[in-house]
Amino acid sequence: MHFILERAPGKVLAVGEAPCAEEDRQGKGFVGRAWQTLHKLLQKHGLLRGIDYGCANIVRCRPPQNRRHNEIEVAHCLPFLAETILKAQPWVVITVGETATRAITGIRGLSDNIQFLSQHQNDPAKAEMLCPLPIRDVWPVETLLFPMPHTSPLAWNRKAPDGQPWATVGAAQVAKAVRALGRFDDFL
Repeated sequence: MHFILERAPGKVLAVGEAPCAEEDRQGKGFVGRAWQTLHKLLQKHGLLRGIDYGCANIVRCRPPQNRRHNEIEVAHCLPFLAETILKAQPWVVITVGETATRAITGIRGLSDNIQFLSQHQNDPAKAEMLCPLPIRDVWPVETLLFPMPHTSPLAWNRKAPDGQPWATVGAAQVAKAVRALGRFDDFL
């Protein structure tokens, strides 16, 4: 099933991995149990879905038997994500999980992505050169990327390599992303 991706011009675009069973059943992204965590975090900061933020997935269709998608499927779907980014023109992109983050940055490992982007967030050219071509060609110049751990309860209850709970890391990344929106206040 293909999903119509929500647009959120000028604010936040949350990018996940692939549709879950509930998303596949409803034909709408980010409605499963794991995504409720993300929605609650964003609502806590006053952001509302469909108004302040939209959602997209790296892979647009649920793989058969819910298997892990492969690199060919990711490569096939990246132009659709590029189109979504081009239309939405988000100020901030939050990637949810290592897979979604790696598809955009090319860096393996969520902790490495968080560390790299924290160091180079003010150097768009350095961060931009990592994006695969369909994404790099449309990435808005000032758009910032904030990776966070996947919000599934299984992942959320684990610890990052530095010993912090992924839940703490995720909440901190969302808070950073929301604070980054403040730099665009002149345009609101």
